[in-house]
Amino acid sequence: MAATIGIYTKIWERNQHWTLYSQCGVWDSATRSVQVWECIRDHDSVPGTEPPNAMYWRFVARR
Repeated sequence: MAATIGIYTKIWERNQHWTLYSQCGVWDSATRSVQVWECIRDHDSVPGTEPPNAMYWRFVARR
């Protein structure tokens, strides 16, 4: 299933609720790009639930 990257992709932060199919961006300093991830399971963001945790996120693309 292909995902479209939203215009306003939020940055992953703690203490937020992520709904199914919402997207977040995470800075990757190694490639100097932003990784875009899509939520595959509703959850509240706490340590351990951030991308690349495959229980909660699916990699979409690099921007």
